[in-house]
Amino acid sequence: MRRFLSRTLLGLAIGAFFVWLSARDWPMDKLSGALHVEAGHLLVGDAHLPTTSSAAPAVLSATPPSATVAASGDGWLLDLTWVLPYLLVLTLVHVLRVIRWKPLLDPIVELDLKTHNRIGAVGFMAMFLFPLRLGELVRPYLVKREAPGRTRMSEVLATVVVERVMDGLMVSLLLFLVLPWLPAEDLSAQNNLRLGGFAALAVFLGASLVLAGAVWQRQLTTRLIRATAGRLSPRIASKINDLLDAFLRGLRALPSARAFVAFTALTALYWGINGLGVYFMALAFYLPVDLLGAYAMMACVVVGMMIPNSPGNVGSFWYFLLVPLGLYGISTGSTQAIAFGLTVWFFQLVQQTAFGLWYVATGQVSFSRVLAATHETEDSLSAPDGEAAALGR
Repeated sequence: MRRFLSRTLLGLAIGAFFVWLSARDWPMDKLSGALHVEAGHLLVGDAHLPTTSSAAPAVLSATPPSATVAASGDGWLLDLTWVLPYLLVLTLVHVLRVIRWKPLLDPIVELDLKTHNRIGAVGFMAMFLFPLRLGELVRPYLVKREAPGRTRMSEVLATVVVERVMDGLMVSLLLFLVLPWLPAEDLSAQNNLRLGGFAALAVFLGASLVLAGAVWQRQLTTRLIRATAGRLSPRIASKINDLLDAFLRGLRALPSARAFVAFTALTALYWGINGLGVYFMALAFYLPVDLLGAYAMMACVVVGMMIPNSPGNVGSFWYFLLVPLGLYGISTGSTQAIAFGLTVWFFQLVQQTAFGLWYVATGQVSFSRVLAATHETEDSLSAPDGEAAALGR
């Protein structure tokens, strides 16, 4: 618990930095005010309804809307008709997130769909809420407890690594594809996006090469570990090689080429629907952002998550989400943009938490076990209590 608390404090410090970085130019007095609903819109403060129904941009056009959205720049408004479609998108995203993991996990340990969904829901909740990406360990830990003696945490963790590498590669490439088609009202924002895209692509492409090299050149990988980490501590090098052995067993158990193609297709569908949801919310806030810009915002969030996250992704989520808006000439002090970023983050937080919290609240998964995943090891799980088959035991 002390270790978890210390990591949480570090995560809070990271979150505080991004809150300061994003909010230092925010007009706080204009973000709050009287609430009222009019003609299907939520209006906050001194915000007026759009002066024309054609305020939203065309799907693939970056032409700014001609309507005046918020009178005098005070307050903000939200078109409520887009909220339900966005919530449906978030639900579908959750379903795809759970389903696409199954082809990777089944060759290692096959679980029924109900158990698979329970572990996935709780794991994805922890991934969003826990700091420094500690939540990534929850799914492997819960699978190990659900199927004692049938697999190892490190083997299941291999599937999580494959997920992350595929996600990173896909959204990094997507960012490069859409960047040339985006406007360039702010050249510095364009340069920052390009630099971030290069960095992300280098990291995830490098990770792909390391995984491939570890599978095809195991002995060479072992020699490299001994030549680097082994010079500092032979014991550490031995531990790394033990973990790599278990990890490679997990990689070898990954599905056939056909199943992997299915996983890749589900991943593409997953991110495609994700970006569509961001576009729905951009329309809801009357932002002059086209569909390609929405995918750029989605990609920036994923690239930004390369940085160790704060609890609940506070600060970093909306900071990276709003970075591409500079390309459209939208200032960092725009109340519409700020409200958009905070609302998207809030809905993501609720969606990521709700499905997993159901299983915790109903006692189907013990929250103490979820916390235990952040520090338990294969050795501690080999104890008699660690061999309990029930998740909540």
